[in-house]
Amino acid sequence: MGLTTKLLPTNLLNMVKRSRPIYSAARRMRFTAGTALGSRFVAGLDSRAHYNDFMLNSTTLTDVESYRRGAQAFVDILGNSIKAAGRNWDSIGRALEVGCGYGRIIRELRSQLPSGRIDVCDVIDEGARFTAAEFGVRRVPVIEQVSGHQPETYDLIYLLSVYTHLPLSMIEENLAAAARTLKTGGIIVFTTHGFVSASTAERYNQYWLDKQTVLNALSQDGYYYERYPYYYDEYGLTWLSTDQTKALVARVAPDLKLVRHDAGHLDGHQDVFVFQKA
Repeated sequence: MGLTTKLLPTNLLNMVKRSRPIYSAARRMRFTAGTALGSRFVAGLDSRAHYNDFMLNSTTLTDVESYRRGAQAFVDILGNSIKAAGRNWDSIGRALEVGCGYGRIIRELRSQLPSGRIDVCDVIDEGARFTAAEFGVRRVPVIEQVSGHQPETYDLIYLLSVYTHLPLSMIEENLAAAARTLKTGGIIVFTTHGFVSASTAERYNQYWLDKQTVLNALSQDGYYYERYPYYYDEYGLTWLSTDQTKALVARVAPDLKLVRHDAGHLDGHQDVFVFQKA
C-alpha cells in the first residue's frame, strides 16, 4: 500500500472537525510535518511531489494515475478554451495560474507551454514557492495584493477550483484584479459550482452541508456560500448559477466577453467558463 497524505479516516476526521480548535491545531501539525518532510519522487511522476500536496491521495499507482489524469484533463480544457477564443498555445506569451497549490497542473502544462512563460501564485505561499522551485516557473504575489495599477501582462489566466470556495465579495475582488492584468485578446478560464454540482452536493460528504438548502438558494438567488465550520479563515463551498456568474463578470470586469460555458464539464461536476478581453 502506498504512502497516504491523509492520516485519518473520514469518519474520525469528521469527529475532529466538529471542534474547530482541535481541528485547527491538528491541521497545523499536519502541515508542519509535511513542511519538514518536504518532497519526494513518486513512481509515475516525472518530478517530485510535496508531502502537503493533498490532491495526491497516496502514492499507489491508482491514485497517482488519477492525480495525473485530472491535471491532463484540465490542460486539455485550457487548450480547447484557447482554440475557442481563436488562439493557440504558440500565441500565449505569458500565463498565470491563480491557486497553483503544489504544482499539479503545472506539471502537465509544461508539455504545452514552456516553464519560462508561466507565473503562479497561491495564498499558501509554500505551495507557490515549491511549484516555482520544482518546475522552473515564476512565483508572483497573490493577485489582489498587488497595489496600484497592474500592467496588462497575461495572455492566459486560469483558476481551477478557486471561485468554488470563496464568498461573492472575494470572487469579485479577485476577478477584477485578474481582468486588469489580461492583455487585449487575453483569455481567462475559471470553474464554478453550478446546478450540476448542486444536484450531487452529497459527493462532498460534509456533515454540515444540506443539499436542499443549496438547491433552494441557487434557484432563488443564484448564489449560495457556506464557510467550512471548522475553519477560522473565510473559506468554504460556493455555488453560482450561470446567470449570476455572467452578471458578476459584467459588473466587475465589463471588458470580458463570454467565449463559452460548459456546465459540469470538469469531472462531470464543475462548470467551466471562458472569457476573452475585448
